[in-house]
Amino acid sequence: MLVIFRLILAILMSLTVSTQTLAVVKWNHPSTNIGNPSVKFPFIPDEINLQFKELSKQHKMQACGFQNYTPKWDEIDRDLAQKINGYNSRMDNWRVVEGEYSRKVFQEYSSAITYSMVSEDEDLKERLFDKLYQWAKSDALTATTICYSRNPSQRLLPKCEGEWSDKDGKDLAPVKDATVSIEIALGLNYIYGAFFKEYKVDDSRHRKIYEWLKKWHKRFPDYNDFYWGNSVGWSFPNIFVKHQTGENYQSLIKKIIKGADEWILRDGSLKDRTTRGNRALWYHSSGLGEAFMILELAYASKLKLPKNFEPELLKAVELWHKAMLDNSAITVWAKKGHNAQFDPNNPDYQKYSRLDSISFNGIWFHVFQYRYPYHPTAKFIKEQMSPQARSLKTDGYLGFGVGCIYNALANKEM
Repeated sequence: MLVIFRLILAILMSLTVSTQTLAVVKWNHPSTNIGNPSVKFPFIPDEINLQFKELSKQHKMQACGFQNYTPKWDEIDRDLAQKINGYNSRMDNWRVVEGEYSRKVFQEYSSAITYSMVSEDEDLKERLFDKLYQWAKSDALTATTICYSRNPSQRLLPKCEGEWSDKDGKDLAPVKDATVSIEIALGLNYIYGAFFKEYKVDDSRHRKIYEWLKKWHKRFPDYNDFYWGNSVGWSFPNIFVKHQTGENYQSLIKKIIKGADEWILRDGSLKDRTTRGNRALWYHSSGLGEAFMILELAYASKLKLPKNFEPELLKAVELWHKAMLDNSAITVWAKKGHNAQFDPNNPDYQKYSRLDSISFNGIWFHVFQYRYPYHPTAKFIKEQMSPQARSLKTDGYLGFGVGCIYNALANKEM
């Protein structure tokens, strides 16, 4: 009897391992469903990747500002924290947030993986792969409060409700902790999909990395309604997971194209973005970053855009350009103070960084130069940025310097 029990137990354990192995294989080599375009990375058209690969290493190093670059291992080796805890709604208390340094760790990791792509440094790629494995093995960031649910009737858990209950945004907001941890983990999901899923496919480290990355797929909700922010209502990570597992995701892209067409308003403003008080210019720019990612998703999947999509998107870009030259150009919207502070005594003040220091949703600076090279704003962006721009090396949404790819193509004559 004992022998039979042991035999049954061995068979069950074998089936469990086989299921896990099949899951990793499916993640690494997704099947292609009928009607799904065969795209290596859903956010970048294959022809863009091919054109980039044809450029010389010297040009790519120069265009992406990597000529004198050295990975910052002192930052990367601080490692991701076990949790992020303590943000307020306005997120201006970041200096005292537990585990906040993880954003810097991720940023430097992101720059290093982008550099490995450009320099073709295989030793660096191996070291970064092993670092990802170490984070997976330690279950990094997973002690952060879980705020989101896959349950469509309760996308935000009750314990995390109440964001912006204080009009100045000084209230503690665990949803911000959860969102930041998810953004970092999603960035690493994207990096794995773009750089490591076909790397040393028989290496046993893949299984532990896969298990850790997959945990995060339960921490963000399904796409429901369109809105700017949170990767366009969490649509981007849902698209990515469907792409990686061979499921059809074109219908989801069509939904966000339709949503963006409605939320890019005729006057050039972006709904609930251009109205964000003294950070309206930053949020407008961030919204443009998401809009241009939707544009590239459409191109990658060979989907047709609504006839007014690009003209109205260009109007939104032109509003950004005007506000960069004179902040008062955005005040008529900013004064509405949606989820933000607005100072009527200083109505034209906008808290906005110089372009070189922006990485979060900064991909659009480079996509725009590539897609609309003769537009006056393309010239303005080029004049305002240097090869040291952070958006060339890292991206808070897509995990690595996608801007590097587009900038290298847009500036072939450097």
